[in-house]
Amino acid sequence: MKLEKVIAVRTNKTVYRDGDMAVKVFDSDYSKADVLNEALNQARVEETALNVPKLIEVSRIDGKWAIVSDFIPGKTLARLMEENPDKRDEYL
Repeated sequence: MKLEKVIAVRTNKTVYRDGDMAVKVFDSDYSKADVLNEALNQARVEETALNVPKLIEVSRIDGKWAIVSDFIPGKTLARLMEENPDKRDEYL
């Protein structure tokens, strides 16, 4: 796995793009339970009709928890709502 292309940096986590995958790497002190809960929530949302990235795996990279999922190109929902505030209700 190549963690070279950073696509987002958030508090306690960094998201990388590796080909057709997104790899979210959590800080070393991030709770395992919180990582697994996030992965569970993502798996549950996959079961809906929403176009969300599919969970590929939960693993450890250099001692840090990581969630690997499909990468879906395009604008984030947050970006769409920011650019089109009149469509906020539609997006939600």
